[in-house]
Amino acid sequence: MPEHKPGYGYYFRCIESIVDKTINEQFKQFDLTKSQQEVLHFLHRNRNTQIKQKDIEDYFHISNPTVTGILNRLEQKGYIERISSESDKRVKYIQQTEKAESLHQVLYKRIVQMEKTMVFSLSQKDQDTLYRLLNEVYQNLLKEDSNA
Repeated sequence: MPEHKPGYGYYFRCIESIVDKTINEQFKQFDLTKSQQEVLHFLHRNRNTQIKQKDIEDYFHISNPTVTGILNRLEQKGYIERISSESDKRVKYIQQTEKAESLHQVLYKRIVQMEKTMVFSLSQKDQDTLYRLLNEVYQNLLKEDSNA
C-alpha cells in the first residue's frame, strides 16, 4: 500500500492544535484562553496607541463576533476596559487593566518557552529559514485572500 504524504495544512493544523491545548492548559490558572492572551499581548505591545475593536479584528484576521466574545469575556474578568472616545461616544477604545499588565510577564514567558520548545532541535540557521518560509506562506495567503 503506497504511503500517503499529508499536505502542509495537516501539519499547520496539528501544530496549532497542540500549541492551543498546551497554552490553554497553562493559562487555566489565570482563567484565560490562548486567544484571550493573544489579544492581551497585542494590547500590551500597543499600549501607547488607541486600539479599537476593528484593529484587533484586522490584526488577527478574525470576525467581529469572535472579537466581541473575546473582549466581553476579558472585560468580565477584569483584564480590559472599554473607554469611550471624547470626540465620538460611539467609538470605544480597548485598553488592558493593571490586572492584565501585572500578568503580562508571566504569560509572555510561557509563550516564549512554547516557541523555544517548537524549534529546540533546529539550528539557528534552520530557525531563521523556518521563520522566513512561514512568513512567505503567510504573505502568499494574504495575497490570495485579497484577490478573492
